[in-house]
Amino acid sequence: MVFLRRNLLTVAAIIGFSFLCPYSLDGSALSSSTSNHRESVSKSNDDLVAVEMPDSTCEQGICVDLYPEDGKVEGKHVSLLNPAGANAHGQIVGLCVLDEPKRNYPFVREPDGNIWLFKTPSSSGEGEFTDISDSGSAVGFYGKDASHRQIGFLMNPQKQHVMDIEYPSNPCPQSSPYLHTQPNGINDSGEIIGNYHCTEKPDDVADAIFKGSGFYRAPDGTFYRVEYENAQRTVAGKITNTGVIIGYYVINNDTWVPFAATKEDVLKPIVP
Repeated sequence: MVFLRRNLLTVAAIIGFSFLCPYSLDGSALSSSTSNHRESVSKSNDDLVAVEMPDSTCEQGICVDLYPEDGKVEGKHVSLLNPAGANAHGQIVGLCVLDEPKRNYPFVREPDGNIWLFKTPSSSGEGEFTDISDSGSAVGFYGKDASHRQIGFLMNPQKQHVMDIEYPSNPCPQSSPYLHTQPNGINDSGEIIGNYHCTEKPDDVADAIFKGSGFYRAPDGTFYRVEYENAQRTVAGKITNTGVIIGYYVINNDTWVPFAATKEDVLKPIVP
């Protein structure tokens, strides 16, 4: 299957988070009733998006309706809950946006429905989660206070910050020298995959999912590139407990091809 760059919801499904995503292709929020049915959007004969949504709002222990009844998390009003990953025990992680003042925090929704916020090492505590393993370890990213670059982090099952995650070498060109690292998936073995992206200025918005390149971090801390053969660039979305990497690779600038590959097929050494 080959698809075009504008099919954002299809890409989201490939990299593992659209099963809970409350947005349509144009970025507008879907109503709870609309999001529970089949969505089909066609822009041309060869550009069709069709996504099956569950008939029920709760399926296999995971609820689509994430918002708390009173609209608050830890006593503060919520304007957005953007889920990004879930594990086999029903824990869901992602981005929580609070109102007045607006703050972006990683959140965890427990199987009993309780939602709590994780504070990153930044002075504001802001950031977001992107995935959680079945053992309860979670990855995400936040902005460094001094450099304004985005870097990854790991939370252990005890809900503690364990370490920062940064791509170990800077592959960025002189025109865009600022490197941002965004982990996107973790499995029970502690294997982490994600993407890095280069920007012209340190506080430019990093878009590693749609403009970045993939990386893999082994449990011993060794980094590798994720690179599909003959691709212009490769994005790593999630990694299964058996080590299968799921993502997409780009050819001809705007043609995106989804893949599921073993590590032996797509891992390359870091280029010095």
